[in-house]
Amino acid sequence: MKETDRIAILIPCYNEAITVTKVVTDFKQVFPTASIYVYDNNSTDATARLASDAGAIVVSEPHRGKGNVVRQMFIDIDADYYVLVDGDDTYVASEALELLKLARTGKYDMVVGDRLRLAQPGSLTTLHLFGNKLFVLVLNSLFRGHFRDIFSGYRVMNRSFVKQVPVVARKFEVEAELTIQALERGYLVAEHAIQYKARPAGSVSKLHTFRDGTKILLTIFQILRDYRPIKFFILLALLFFIPGVITGSIVISEFFRTGLVLRLPTAVLAVGLVLVSVFVALTGFVISTINRRFSELEAAVQKNMAKIHK
Repeated sequence: MKETDRIAILIPCYNEAITVTKVVTDFKQVFPTASIYVYDNNSTDATARLASDAGAIVVSEPHRGKGNVVRQMFIDIDADYYVLVDGDDTYVASEALELLKLARTGKYDMVVGDRLRLAQPGSLTTLHLFGNKLFVLVLNSLFRGHFRDIFSGYRVMNRSFVKQVPVVARKFEVEAELTIQALERGYLVAEHAIQYKARPAGSVSKLHTFRDGTKILLTIFQILRDYRPIKFFILLALLFFIPGVITGSIVISEFFRTGLVLRLPTAVLAVGLVLVSVFVALTGFVISTINRRFSELEAAVQKNMAKIHK
């Protein structure tokens, strides 16, 4: 651990005038030498002015969506460790010290604050808790992870992670994407229990439960398609193969019983479904081979870049 490590506090904000001053002030007290950045995402209130008055470096990000903001932060800001936190005052600034301590051990590339164990009453609705558990179950099952909270907005990441992981998500699905990207790229991730507070009076969540939940689920399956194509396309192939076998078995049983194909359209449908399933499965194998070659190329490029920096 180096005392000279550069620490950047990243606070994406949209209409957080009620809370941004306190968030910036709290982090300045905990990290007096850190650079605190507030990226204002087209707020219609005084978020930008209040953040600047509190001592933050304020940058305007015109492309609406948290994912767009985080992506631009990762591009713009140069540091050794990055603390990503929401601007709604639901996280305790001092708890970043423990997250940072874990990251500085060198054992982890990203440390995530787990909100669920110590969440205060009223901080998470029953629907949000159910949704989080559902998505965690899906993600852990598909990607063989062991996470408890994939939507936490409180994370500490090292420079290697921030500069090498591509952020494609545009909105609130960015947290899930960061977690999955870490899994797929072999980065080491830890979770640490943190307090999670209810929003202050007057502060309104920007999360739309069903709309954003649908986008998050689509993001999970898109990343599964891109990074685990064999699993994705085999599952997709089964959606065609199983109905094909069921309908085909009806035709075959009738043929053995009567010696005739009595349901020609059904037979054609069955053959078509099975052929489509075979084609879909083969597509997965082809894409997997292409992905492997690109991964080898990416690894070679990173190795050469590391030699250049030395």
